[in-house]
Amino acid sequence: MTEFGSVRDEHLGWYGVDGGCEVTEFVSVRDVVFGYRNGLAETTNTGELIIKHRAEEKPVDIASVVSAIEVSETYYYDDFGRFCVANEEAKIKIKQVLAKYYTLNLFDDYGDLEWPSHKLASIAGDHCSLEAVQQWISFGWPEDKLPDFDGCHEQWKEKNGMAGKPIPLVQSPSSRSHVWALAGKLLETTIGKKAYEAVLRGDYGLAIRALQKHGLGADESTKRTLRNNLTEIVGKAPL
Repeated sequence: MTEFGSVRDEHLGWYGVDGGCEVTEFVSVRDVVFGYRNGLAETTNTGELIIKHRAEEKPVDIASVVSAIEVSETYYYDDFGRFCVANEEAKIKIKQVLAKYYTLNLFDDYGDLEWPSHKLASIAGDHCSLEAVQQWISFGWPEDKLPDFDGCHEQWKEKNGMAGKPIPLVQSPSSRSHVWALAGKLLETTIGKKAYEAVLRGDYGLAIRALQKHGLGADESTKRTLRNNLTEIVGKAPL
């Protein structure tokens, strides 16, 4: 495990220890996946520290990010705040978090899955837990050492015999699938027949109040997601 003589400010990025001179910006896995970049810190002639905001970057897909983690040198802050080169054991932590997010996002057809932050409600379990958020923001790269994500993914495909092969799409279950019948029955059992019938009429109030008792629909964003999910389930479940 390699340790560097640097410290990190949670808001301003990665800095050297030689009196506050900026070495380079630290770009976390969360920044890469969601296209976010921290503002650049600069010192004026009068010694005042100012932050220059930057435009967002194009998000990088999960497959390419994971490929880069596997085949390139990746960095992270360990449990004691030390800045290190990630070994294979450390990489497993962030890969598990990304696998969780990818699995949830597969069936989030409306794009409402929130980015990881413990200040936001999550639509599913430990996606936004404090531990998961720590992994999202602790792993990444100094900006001047960002890998070629597309190139890393091509390298992974070459190594695993997938170069040039078509990738089949993962789709949600067909409307004819028995999965929707099961989902409909489970939903009716959870929210009650009256609320289920109300959803069929386009009235979501009873259903959302019932689901809130199970920790869902705590804010407007997750309520919107629930309405979309309810519409899909009752629309595809056989009557």
